[in-house]
Amino acid sequence: MIGECPIVAALTPFRVDGGVDYGALGDYLDLLAAAGVPSVLVGGTTGEFASMTVRERKQVLEFCRGRWSRQLIAQVGSSAVGDVVELVVHANDVADGVAVIAPYFFAGPPEAGVEAFYTRVLRFARKPVLLYNFPRHTQVALAPDLLERLAARFPMVVGVKDSGKDVAVTREYKTRCPHFAVLLGDDRVGARLGELGLDGVVTGAGGPVAELPVAIAAAARLGDSGAARRWQTVFDRYTDRRKSTPLPDIAFAKSAAAARLPGFPTHVRPPLTAATPDLTADIADFLRTEIIPEFG
Repeated sequence: MIGECPIVAALTPFRVDGGVDYGALGDYLDLLAAAGVPSVLVGGTTGEFASMTVRERKQVLEFCRGRWSRQLIAQVGSSAVGDVVELVVHANDVADGVAVIAPYFFAGPPEAGVEAFYTRVLRFARKPVLLYNFPRHTQVALAPDLLERLAARFPMVVGVKDSGKDVAVTREYKTRCPHFAVLLGDDRVGARLGELGLDGVVTGAGGPVAELPVAIAAAARLGDSGAARRWQTVFDRYTDRRKSTPLPDIAFAKSAAAARLPGFPTHVRPPLTAATPDLTADIADFLRTEIIPEFG
């Protein structure tokens, strides 16, 4: 069940005073539901988890559980193993599954240390677990043999969310653990999952136009490769525009969400910076003229 895709990593909207804007968060979840999204991941990179307190992360998850009736996955990673355990125990009672990013800040810890970190955390998990590989942010690459060992020891480990952009490593995950749901954090591959032999996509920045990854996945399930490619071409235009701006992906996504939901706040927490009003207006114009008409 945890592999039901696409999975959208939710934004966390903030008020101008820095607090979580729960009204806007509810509106965003409603937008994802209307787009047909089957699964939402809360507290991921797109959700700015690294700038949130443990208390805030619990509160956001609880709010989402009350608003979102479909599959809900809690990203519980932190650099402090005690915080991760606390979040796992909480998620056991609230979410349908958990995702655990590798410990960050330590910049290249030994594999034995990473394994010890996961061992301490996973023994508390009572819901299906996705391990989360994002070496660009964590400076820790989850080796395929490490995943294989953890999966053998902890049956609740059912998959991996891989944002590493190394297809050879991604395929090795599947070779080592063929029963795993191997999910890619890459908005450009949805139409090619079959040829890659992989299982799904997790998108964060694509959430404001979630109709597109949903349409790609639906076409792929029906075996309509032509339709999947056509929808992928539109999604790629959106991704190209995102990559062409000087903004962090999160700031771009919040500006895109504001184009769909008037009044959606574009604030981000430091050290990230938000789009200027002019750039937010440009992004909105791009969506309204070139992207939304494709599915709206």
